[in-house]
Amino acid sequence: MNKFLAASLLGFMLVSPALSQGLSQPDPSAPLYKQLPAEIREKGYIVSATTGRYPPFNFMKEDGKTLQGLSIELGEEMEKVLGVPVKNEIAESIASLITGLTSNRFDFILGVVADTPERQNVVDMVDWKRQGTAFLINPEDGTAMSSIDDACGLIVGIQKASFVEPIIQKQSELCVAAGKKPVTVQILNDQATLLLGLRSKRIQAVFSETVALAYQNSVNNNAFKVVPSGKNLLAELYQASATPKGSDLTKVIMAAWQQLVDNGAYARLMTKWGIEDDMLPAPGLNLAKPNQ
Repeated sequence: MNKFLAASLLGFMLVSPALSQGLSQPDPSAPLYKQLPAEIREKGYIVSATTGRYPPFNFMKEDGKTLQGLSIELGEEMEKVLGVPVKNEIAESIASLITGLTSNRFDFILGVVADTPERQNVVDMVDWKRQGTAFLINPEDGTAMSSIDDACGLIVGIQKASFVEPIIQKQSELCVAAGKKPVTVQILNDQATLLLGLRSKRIQAVFSETVALAYQNSVNNNAFKVVPSGKNLLAELYQASATPKGSDLTKVIMAAWQQLVDNGAYARLMTKWGIEDDMLPAPGLNLAKPNQ
């Protein structure tokens, strides 16, 4: 996996949209420009929401102001096919991404956000990558894990509003059913806080997406150990862009992702960021299914 600058540990609030480093003004000759909703063409840009704290997908450079990451670079490629600049607005949490979208604060969420059946009730999910789960442990505290089965009795940290919460809760139920201690789940605000808890030994493992944990380990001199879950307790996992439920924009964002697949930008950037194993052959709509 490529190594880039570590994420800033600054806190964030909702701020004014920031223009990306790509397109600076509308381009009516772009392939999908005429398909955009009229209100987006009239204002001349599209607003995408991000937390700015989820490397390697979106995170701040050392200046604390400039966004970087896979999602940001994909957004710059998407500008070329949409024909309008993508302005990134930073939200304070994963939960506020969805609520901001449903309240029309943002036009869409480029991603990544986990596709879940619950979220599909309020937004449409345009899936563009597979998603795996893993644990990050601190070898210095003696914690030993080889899969999610070893989480019984551990203090496990997860990010607030993360898709992994029902997974770890399900594992805790399985632990109890097997006569073992339940998992103690601690919910924290962001990855930086989770890593501090792991380093200080207040938690014994962080449970999250494999790619995010592998990146965090790489920029921390591989001080931790990434342990793949080994199995999906729930349905197959996907990550997505999100659009307002039933909106005309959903079809346009689907088409934009397909163009990035067709023109090679998707594969090039996924490979650049070391995430090529999670590629989908084509974008999908609301692929996540209810747990079996």
